[in-house]
Amino acid sequence: MINAPTKATLSEPATASDRFPPGGGETGELIRSFNWSATPLGRADQWSQSLKTCIQILLSSAQPMLLCWGNENIFIYNDACRELLGNRHPLSMGQPAATVWPALWSTPEAAVITPQLRLMQPDGSCYQFDGMPVKDDTGDTGALFIGVSLHNGKAPTFVKTDLSNFTRTLLEQLDPVIREAGLTLVINLGIVSEDVYIDRDIWEQILLSLLTNALSYTLQGGVAVRLSQEDNRVVLSIADTGIGIPPGLLSEINAALQGPPRSRGGLTVVNEGILLHGGALQISSIPGEGSTFTISIPVGHAHLPAAEVVHHAVPVHKAYHGYLPQMTSAIRMCHGKLLQQHTGSHYQQLLEALPAAVYTCDKEGHVLLYNTAAVSLWGRTPVAGVDMWCGSWKIYESDGITPIDLDSCPMAEAIKGGTPVRGKVIMIERPDGSRRIIQPYPDPIFDSAGNLQGAVNMLVDITDQKSAEEYVSKLAAIVEFSDDAIVSKTLDGIITSWNPGAERLFGYTAEEMKGEAITRIIPADRLDEESRIIEQLRAGNRVDHFETKRVTKDGQLLDISLTISPVKDLHGNIIGASKIARDITQQKRLFQALQESESKYMQLAVKLEAIVEQRTKELVEANFYLEKSNRELEQFAYVTSHDLQEPLRKIHTFAGMLFNVNKDILSDTSRMYIEKVMQSAKRMSLLISELLDYSRLVHVKDPFVETDLNEILKNVMTDFEVLISQHDVTITANELPRLTVSPLQMNQLFHNLIGNAIKFLSPGRKPRINIHAESLSAADLAAFPDLETGRDYCTITVADNGIGFDQIYADKIFQIFQRLNDRTVYEGTGIGLALCNKIVLNHKGGIYATGVPDKGAVFKVILPM
Repeated sequence: MINAPTKATLSEPATASDRFPPGGGETGELIRSFNWSATPLGRADQWSQSLKTCIQILLSSAQPMLLCWGNENIFIYNDACRELLGNRHPLSMGQPAATVWPALWSTPEAAVITPQLRLMQPDGSCYQFDGMPVKDDTGDTGALFIGVSLHNGKAPTFVKTDLSNFTRTLLEQLDPVIREAGLTLVINLGIVSEDVYIDRDIWEQILLSLLTNALSYTLQGGVAVRLSQEDNRVVLSIADTGIGIPPGLLSEINAALQGPPRSRGGLTVVNEGILLHGGALQISSIPGEGSTFTISIPVGHAHLPAAEVVHHAVPVHKAYHGYLPQMTSAIRMCHGKLLQQHTGSHYQQLLEALPAAVYTCDKEGHVLLYNTAAVSLWGRTPVAGVDMWCGSWKIYESDGITPIDLDSCPMAEAIKGGTPVRGKVIMIERPDGSRRIIQPYPDPIFDSAGNLQGAVNMLVDITDQKSAEEYVSKLAAIVEFSDDAIVSKTLDGIITSWNPGAERLFGYTAEEMKGEAITRIIPADRLDEESRIIEQLRAGNRVDHFETKRVTKDGQLLDISLTISPVKDLHGNIIGASKIARDITQQKRLFQALQESESKYMQLAVKLEAIVEQRTKELVEANFYLEKSNRELEQFAYVTSHDLQEPLRKIHTFAGMLFNVNKDILSDTSRMYIEKVMQSAKRMSLLISELLDYSRLVHVKDPFVETDLNEILKNVMTDFEVLISQHDVTITANELPRLTVSPLQMNQLFHNLIGNAIKFLSPGRKPRINIHAESLSAADLAAFPDLETGRDYCTITVADNGIGFDQIYADKIFQIFQRLNDRTVYEGTGIGLALCNKIVLNHKGGIYATGVPDKGAVFKVILPM
């Protein structure tokens, strides 16, 4: 027990000779009236001169002064110390210091010659008493303490400290406060390194702040203080069983401690003090269970400013009697607030226990309390004291279209009118866009004097109820207007409902059939079906699309498809059946007719299959002869062209010889006839060669290899070198790609395109031919449906500035034997471009041309890459 009660023994009034020393005010009278003979100091008239002198100095001083005398440090003080001692005055007078402050004078440090004593004040400031040793002739010793008020702002002083003992001394002096609060203090101070340096004032402030905080927010249980060493760090934790810190607030606290200080107080000062020690503060908390504040600081002093480190400090003894009442008052006040909140939390717990959404407002309409069900219904969490009237995001009339202002909602009506609101149905919209149909029940709240205090509102979600009502309504409409017969019956087969569809199907009215047995419409030879159906229903099974026959009122036999489902009560017990009967008589007839037709079609299909097989055989045979004919035709074309070429060469040769030998004696007419024969023979030979080339492309067998088109172009330009020079043709070409093609056919393609450009040059301007290549874009590819999608293509463009052509002939020029110009002016056979088209098709590409008369022509060849 820390504050053990002390007893002051007062003597009988002393004689005048005993009134020593004089003066000193209230404490002087107390000293003179005190029974010193009961203390180790003995009678006052027998005191040594040194003791009397010290007391005379003490009583005459306006500064707070204390005197500890003798082996037991008997305590004597002056008037200036009364306020500083608080409730320890007057009982401390004449008592051993170990009795007044047992925690301070029970350590070896008490024997140090020049100790220090500090008395903490309610505002956190303190008076420091520096001790001055005194000796008398008899060998008695004492210490005279002079008090000076200390103020904040001094530079830190880090002193080597026994941290376990320092912390224990401080905690023991807080025992009255803890007992006053009805709490338990658990102390577990382990052995830590002696090489720990702290600023004792700052460390004391840290402990007092954290302990005050822990005690203030703990209503029951207690506080546990643990000190340990982990490697080269000392760890101090203060854990409580208090109300805890909400996660959001804890995040804000941690963020504030990480950033620059925004205020001077509370945890900010604590954290600054810890940082001065090179330490760190960690906070963990579980709402409703408590919080733990953990401090860790390094051992040693290497992390501290060398100028602020003191290795051997004067011992300081502190007393907190002046500070403790203020601390107790602050804790008591905080506990009172917590109890008020606890009462409110009981109301909140009551709200949370309700399954329906419930919330309250004050008389101004501010939302105060609400339960989890309300938050779930609203889809948002309102801000208490800020949100007005209701926590809904949006409110509408029951039609879901007409908006309702918050200050016109049912809660606002109840508060403004002072009466409950009933019979209203509204629709609310959540922030995510979902909607619920609500029936509110707002009731105003009055105090005992009849004054309006606010209102409480219960929100009943009737969305599912409305949906159920709509479902039942729709179901009733379906039953009422269905073309199918819908009948319900008991497990005994007694009909309980009979819809209009059943009336139309069977001819009986509902009045005729309700209460009758279902066997009334079952043919005699099918009565055993009912027992089997009932057996399935009792087992909870559904009967789907059961095809049978039933009898109408007029005796007509119908083909019926039945779907029968068990009907259950609220407890899941099967109490009957619901039957849907559909007339499938016409379907049966149609199905029978379909079967007959299918039989006929099957016979026809067999015949068709035989015909197809015969036709296929004929096609295979025709294809064989066609391939044979093509091979023979190809051979014939080759032989024919060879056989035709030989006479033509002879005609051309002999006509030339005739012309050369007799040109001097031939008339002009004869020379003209011979020239025409030679020209015709030459043209015929060219035509036969090109026609043979075209026919060979039908069954192309040239290998496709990776080919550099630049080399192909170079070879073709070499072939035309003389013509290019004669006509002064300028040919420009960019880099052409390497493609997998037939080199021979590519040579033919470029030869024909460039030859055409040179042939059809314009006499009025310098001829130019431009050749370039580019990739075909996806958008351009879409314009060519014959090309494969998903492949990459390149476009090779051959453009000239020749005579051009009319665009209406763009397709005609690629047909064989088609010419756009007079053959007397421009030589040619009409096969060249047709040959180009065939080459491009062999490569699974495309070719097209654009032209403008007297402007030029552009040929674009598209080839797969």
